[in-house]
Order: sequence, then C-alpha cells, then structure tokens
Amino acid sequence: MVVAKVVENPDLESALRIIKEGLTRNRMLIIIGECYIDYEGRSASKLGLGERMVIVKQDGAVLVHRPKGYSPVNWQPSTTTIEVWLRSGEGLSLMAVRNRPREYLRILFNKIFLIVEGVFHDSAEFVMYLSESEIRDIIFDNPDLLEPGFKPLEKEKRIGQGAVDIYGLDSNGNHVLVEIKRVMGDRDAVLQLYNYVENYKSGLNKNVRGVLLAPSFTPGALELLAKLKLEFKEIDLKKLRSLSQSNRKKPDTTLLEYMNEGKRH
Repeated sequence: MVVAKVVENPDLESALRIIKEGLTRNRMLIIIGECYIDYEGRSASKLGLGERMVIVKQDGAVLVHRPKGYSPVNWQPSTTTIEVWLRSGEGLSLMAVRNRPREYLRILFNKIFLIVEGVFHDSAEFVMYLSESEIRDIIFDNPDLLEPGFKPLEKEKRIGQGAVDIYGLDSNGNHVLVEIKRVMGDRDAVLQLYNYVENYKSGLNKNVRGVLLAPSFTPGALELLAKLKLEFKEIDLKKLRSLSQSNRKKPDTTLLEYMNEGKRH
C-alpha cells in the first residue's frame, strides 16, 4: 500500500480539499468523524449523529461503519458519482449517487478526526475452501478419508440438545461420532464432542468412539483429547476442495447410459 496522506483533526475546509483530491485521483479514503446519515432509494433511512468510519474505495464503493459489529450500517456497492461540498452552518457533505437503481447516500460531517488517503494494490485470487457442511458431505461420500472400513449412516444426528456432524460404524462395528471444525480445533470443540459421546453411550452397552476433524489443533485441545480418550484427525482443506471440484466436474449419468450399463451386467 502507498499511503499518500494521513491528516489528523483537519478543519472542514482542509478536509474538503483533501477528499476532493482523493476522489479525483480515485484514491482509497478512510474518514473518521461525527456524522449524520441519510439514505433514499429502494427504501429510506436516517441515522442520527455518531462517531463513524466512512470508507470510499477506489472503485467508488462507499461503506459506513459504526464502532461495533462487522457489517456496515449503510453502503453503496457502486456509485455513479460522488460529490462533496461544504456549507456554512451545516457541515461537510459527501453524497454517493447511484443511477440503477436510483438511490443516494448522504453523509453529513460536523467534525472530522482523521483522514487517510492512499492507493491499495491487491490482485490476489480469493479462494474460499469449504464450509463445515461441505466438509461433512465430502467425508460422508468418501468415508475412507476418515479411515478404511468406516460406514457413515447419518448426517446431523440429534444427540441431546445438539447434533453431531456424522454418525456411523467402523470396521469392527463400533459406533463412531464425528465432529468437524473448518478452523483450528480447540478445547471447546473437544468438550462438545465429549458431551455427544457421553450422551450417546449413556445406557448403551457398546463401545462409542469420538473423532474430532479439523485442519489443526491447539495444544490444549490435544491434551484434552488424550485425557478424555477421544480421537482426532487432521484434514487438508485444499485436498478436500480439489476432491469436491473434481466430483462436480463429473457428468451425470444419462438414462440411456444407465440402461446400457444394466445390460452389460
């Protein structure tokens, strides 16, 4: 990132000049200040005075963030024009206008605490690997990924107040409960699996195995797994994603192919 300018506590006239220059140069702008928000378009909304962060991206997208929460309270995904002006006794206005659909977002500042103007360079490909439900489905359809001879019987099996991701039997006929985490397995995940195992085997005179699947595990989780006599297995999300993509590319069997296959047998 090349930061061109960082200005603290500018007066509104200076802020107007900086913001105008940034918009003209298609710069990223981060503006922190006290502001009111008006939106009108497919719906309408007003937001009273508060301290907020306004982000104007290099493609014209505008987002308004409050001090809490990860989602913007107001936003324009793309804009036709962005205008900024200063009126005595009113404050500094930034208006993002979108033509299709017709809507506008007006941000009225009476104080600005910080402006950051810069250029961001980011051409990396965004890859989202898999959700927990997708991992569950892949393991269910490819049970040898867990271990040879594993036979999955049910997804989201209700146990007590929750549901374990996969229930099945191993090659020796033991009941197996599999809990999946797409991020690092921690102590909470271990305790969740332990509760499933204890609830399930209550009154059941059979061996019940609990297996936690995750890309990695915290040291505390590994220690607790050993203490509670539970099992774990590391999963490779990139490998599972490749397997998922290859399965999607396989063409569906047509009715004619199915009938011809039956004749060969």
